[in-house]
Amino acid sequence: MTVHPDTAAIKNIIFDLDGTLVNSLPGIEESTRIAIARVLPGEAMPDLRATIGPPVAAMFARLWPDLPAERMALLLAEFRAHYDETGCLGSEPYAGVPEVLARLSGAGIRLFVLTNKPLQPTLKIIDHLGFAKFMTDVATPDSSLPPFESKAAAARFLGKKYSLSPDATLLIGDGADDAAAARECGFAFIAAAYGYGGAATDAAIRVEMFSEIEYHLLQPHSRL
Repeated sequence: MTVHPDTAAIKNIIFDLDGTLVNSLPGIEESTRIAIARVLPGEAMPDLRATIGPPVAAMFARLWPDLPAERMALLLAEFRAHYDETGCLGSEPYAGVPEVLARLSGAGIRLFVLTNKPLQPTLKIIDHLGFAKFMTDVATPDSSLPPFESKAAAARFLGKKYSLSPDATLLIGDGADDAAAARECGFAFIAAAYGYGGAATDAAIRVEMFSEIEYHLLQPHSRL
């Protein structure tokens, strides 16, 4: 069941990263192109947009389902070596994101990042783009030992660690796993329809651009 927030009551916002705060496609494409050149020379560069969202191992498995395990391991290793060092810095913030984050934080709303991306490139991205100073915490699969098995598990961890009341917490993302995490935790959910994860297809609440989030949360009489 979709939870509709009383926007005046929202005190915590958990943001997905790829497709919500940033367009990560340019960096992912660059690192994938380099990995293909090194491991699968002559292989055509696939269209990655529809596959972004899950961990890169799942993304590559969908793109190359018949690739032998050894070759897949090499492809992933080459991708990670480039992406974690420099490719991740190709991520571009969506219009208005730094300004809106600053105003939400200034209004006393605690902000978090929840992503399938590993911790190292996630921290690099949010630091490089100036988001880190607004974030209370970041949850990634490998920010816990053992690793979180899903976004829902990571969201539950944030909820428990910071005593996030469901009726005061909003999760914003573009993927089906974001919607599922919100649903399992009892958090309100807003689909970032401008992203590439497909969460907006059956979401009751959606925004077509990031700036709409600010309107709904900071306008005193607004309701979603």
